[in-house]
Amino acid sequence: MSNSNLASLPPSMLHKILSKVATSHLRDFSSARVAFSGFNQVVREEYFYRYADLFHLNDWIDEVNAVTTFKLRCYQFGNPEAIYMRGMYEFFVLHLLDEGRDKIHLACER
Repeated sequence: MSNSNLASLPPSMLHKILSKVATSHLRDFSSARVAFSGFNQVVREEYFYRYADLFHLNDWIDEVNAVTTFKLRCYQFGNPEAIYMRGMYEFFVLHLLDEGRDKIHLACER
């Protein structure tokens, strides 16, 4: 598919494509952003990080920093899955019960 064909797709479709790429392999996510400027525009939108599917994100060992950065951006933009995962981590791993519980409740409200 050439870039001109990609340019004719609606932004919602570009978001779905890029979201699938990001959850399967972050290196391809970065390459896609470089290859087609339309993807780069989608990634600049708060919507992309707020609704990215993190439960299916592959935590590739060789891309730990990229995965961490991606999850952090999702958290900062209010992604419910990122907030939920942070709450679970705080509750069960860090034993910050009140903080973890608050984040889990916040995620459920979104």
